Amino acid sequence: MERPVPHVGNGVRHKFQVLDRINVAIVDDHEIVRAGLKQALEREADIAIVGEARTGNEAVHVAETLRPHVMLLDVKLEDVEGPEVCRRVLAASPGTAVVMLTSYCQDNIILKSLNAGAKGYLIKDVELAEVKRTIRAVYRGHSVLDPKVAPRVIANATNGKPGANLSERDVAIIRYVAGGLTNKEIGGLVHLSAHTIKDRLEKIAAVFDVRSRAEIVAEAFRAGLI
Repeated sequence: MERPVPHVGNGVRHKFQVLDRINVAIVDDHEIVRAGLKQALEREADIAIVGEARTGNEAVHVAETLRPHVMLLDVKLEDVEGPEVCRRVLAASPGTAVVMLTSYCQDNIILKSLNAGAKGYLIKDVELAEVKRTIRAVYRGHSVLDPKVAPRVIANATNGKPGANLSERDVAIIRYVAGGLTNKEIGGLVHLSAHTIKDRLEKIAAVFDVRSRAEIVAEAFRAGLI
């Protein structure tokens, strides 16, 4: 988006200042869903809808050709299931942050999606404001889980599994990561510095033998910790 800027410090006037936009692609087999999301999201000054797709194969093509910053991806498509589409999209465009936006909340689908590399998982009845917040969060490198999904506990014990000995504070930090909070925001809630939160997340990642925040959340979910 462009907005007028009166002048800069050296007295030279410039007509416009260009603001960065988050390029978003929408993948859903229902046209009405795509149209509704596009109309709502394009009202945001920092979000631009650069592509749409109806099938998994089309989604991969969009990723290859347009390289969107964020892709909103339905789990159930007519040709390829969402988690596999996510994997192919990231192979084609590693810089794209994939957010699953779906009506399905079964444990196995959630885990498959996160293990495929999804940065977010939202249920379709979520408030539009949360969709916008999630787009901005994953664009900044964070991971987000729908509040309806994050507290779900996989029905198996954690004894003997990685993460079973994590402290209550570490588990709380993981939950906040799942909610899309930054290290600074988490630190404010648990009374630690952002640097300390970063260190603790690195140690938690080592416990799970993973590298990213999304993988930490996926493994914690698998272990029944969140």
